[in-house]
Amino acid sequence: MIRALFPAAALVALTLAGPARAGTDLEEALANGGVQLTADQIAQRLVGHTVTARVGEKRFLFYYSADNVLTGELVGGDWSDTGYYGITDDDRVCVSITKDKGRLRCLTVVEQGGTLRKYNTAGKATFELLEFHDGKTF
Repeated sequence: MIRALFPAAALVALTLAGPARAGTDLEEALANGGVQLTADQIAQRLVGHTVTARVGEKRFLFYYSADNVLTGELVGGDWSDTGYYGITDDDRVCVSITKDKGRLRCLTVVEQGGTLRKYNTAGKATFELLEFHDGKTF
C-alpha cells in the first residue's frame, strides 16, 4: 500500500509545481555574470565606430555616426540600409532602418565574459558584437 502512494504523491508534486521554465536569454545572461551597459558605456562602444555583428552565420557591419545616422551592410551579401539610432536614458540603444519601415527597436546591451550581446524587449538575444573599429570602415 505505501509503495502505491509514492508514485501518486510524486505525480501530484510535479503537477502542482508546473513545468520547468527557463528565463529569457537576457535573464540568463544577467544571472550568469553578465552586466548591462549604461548609456555612457553604450555610447563609448558604438558612437563613431564600425561594429562587426553576428546573427547565426551572418555577419553585418554597422556604423554609428556621431550625428545618429546608422548605416549597415551584410558582409558578403546583398543587404544594406541606413536609418538612425539613439541611446536612451534607461540604458538601451534604439535603432530604426528604412527597410524595416522606420520601426524603432530598443535593445539592451550586456557584456558577459568579454562578449557583448544585444537583447530585444522580450529578452531574446539578437546580435553578438564582435569587433569595434574607429570611423566608418566600409
